[in-house]
Amino acid sequence: MENLKNTLKVISFDVDGTLVDSEYNDLIWFKEIPELIAKKKKINFEKSVKYVSEEYTKLGEYNLNWYDINYWIAYFGLKVSPKKILEKYESQVKIFPEVIPLLEELKKNFILIVITAMPREFLVPKMKKLKKYFKFSFSALSDFKELKNSEIYSKISKTLNVCPEQILHIGDHWEFDYLSAQKAGMNAIYLDRSNTKKGKFIIHNLGEVKKIIEGINQ
Repeated sequence: MENLKNTLKVISFDVDGTLVDSEYNDLIWFKEIPELIAKKKKINFEKSVKYVSEEYTKLGEYNLNWYDINYWIAYFGLKVSPKKILEKYESQVKIFPEVIPLLEELKKNFILIVITAMPREFLVPKMKKLKKYFKFSFSALSDFKELKNSEIYSKISKTLNVCPEQILHIGDHWEFDYLSAQKAGMNAIYLDRSNTKKGKFIIHNLGEVKKIIEGINQ
């Protein structure tokens, strides 16, 4: 008899770099914010980009504030609503071409969820065309006030009332997506769109997911 504990029930996706490309984020962090600062400080755009990039780097991706647009608006003393910025570039959200065909197929047999590090307000514009495929969405920052780590993955599997072994998480961050999900006992796939790593659970295009799912469910 098949061991039901090892049967996949839930497929989980990271969002940025996995379902949608980074252009939307880049426009906000490296175009809109520097433009507003250039105007405020009366400096040229190039100088402003260098300044904001240095400030982002100083804080670093392990600090929760790094992801928080409200923090940066306050930090740079900008008089602008985050909602206005997020809506301004909504039309620039680009879904990777293989995403919708894959989701159409997977939704027939699995519960689909998203787990992102980004605050929920960033999730809304990115998921407009995709939300119909997903039963749940989790934001590590908004829902747990943490970065993606093994504890968060464990909490999510408890929330879903599903064993970690019955969840497959797919994402493009080696530590936050691949290692942390594995540590929580989940199946994990590392999506390496730059094609620099090789391995059994490393893919370079989401289209390759189906073959791995078949292998796990055998």
